[in-house]
Amino acid sequence: MPLPLKGLGCAGGAALALVLLLSPAANAEEDVWPTLKQQAFGDRAIEAEDGTVVLEIPGTAEDASLVPLTVRVPPHVAQNLKSLTIFIDKNPDPRVATLSFGPASGKGGERSFSTRVRIDNFSYVRAVLETEDGTLHMASKFVAAAGGCGAMNAKDPDAENADLGKMLVKTFPPAIDASPIWSGQVMLKHPNSNGMQLDINTAGYIPARFVKEMIVKRGGELVFQMQSTFSISTNPNFRFTFGRGADNSLDVAITDTDGTLFAAQSEPSGS
Repeated sequence: MPLPLKGLGCAGGAALALVLLLSPAANAEEDVWPTLKQQAFGDRAIEAEDGTVVLEIPGTAEDASLVPLTVRVPPHVAQNLKSLTIFIDKNPDPRVATLSFGPASGKGGERSFSTRVRIDNFSYVRAVLETEDGTLHMASKFVAAAGGCGAMNAKDPDAENADLGKMLVKTFPPAIDASPIWSGQVMLKHPNSNGMQLDINTAGYIPARFVKEMIVKRGGELVFQMQSTFSISTNPNFRFTFGRGADNSLDVAITDTDGTLFAAQSEPSGS
C-alpha cells in the first residue's frame, strides 16, 4: 500500500517524490538514446532516416522473445561498409550487436543482415551504420513488446541443451547470375540464456550463457566479425549477404560466454 503524503513533512515528501521519480513506471518514457549515443559514438553526428540504412521489424511483436529484425543497405549506397550496431534502447543491455565488416562483405547490390531478438520493454530499436568515409547513418522504429528477456523458459533446460553447438551454414547464389552479392545463413543450437529466465523445474534462474562473438569468412577473407549480447534470441539464426568470390564457401567460428568455440563450414560453391 502506498504511503500517504500527509504528515511526512517537507523532507519526507521530497524523499517519496524521489522514489516515485526513480520508479520503473516513472521512467517508462525516459529517452535514454542521448546517453547511449554519447557512450557509443561520442559527439559524432548521425544522419537519421536518410535512406542509407533501412530497419525492418514489426511494430507489435507476437512473441517478445523472438522478434524478427532485418537491416538493409539499398543498392544505391555504393560505399564499402565499415560497421553496423543494433540497439534496443530499453533492454538491460541496449547494445544488441556490433558487426565490423571485412573485404569480403561485398558491394554493388543490396546488402543485409537479419536475426531474431529479445525485447524487454516497449522500446525504440535502432540500426546505426558506418560507411567507409566515417559517416554514421541511423534508422529506427518503435516496437510494442515486453517481457522478452525475462520470460520463463517453457522447455526443460537439459532438453534445451541437447545438441548444443550443432551448427548449420548455408550459402545461396543470387537470382541473377551477374549479381556480385551472395547470401549466407548460420543456425546454431544454443539456448543463449541471459541469466534472467526461470527454470521450470527448479524455479531458479538459469545461468547466463550466450553467444558473444561470431566470425564469418568467405574463402579465407573476412565477411564480418560480430560482438553480440544476450538480446539475441534462443537458437541464434542469422541471414546475411557477402561479396562474390572465386570460392564462395563460408567458414564460421562462434564463441560463447563459457569460452566454448563452435565452428562449421558451408559446402563449396561455384563462382
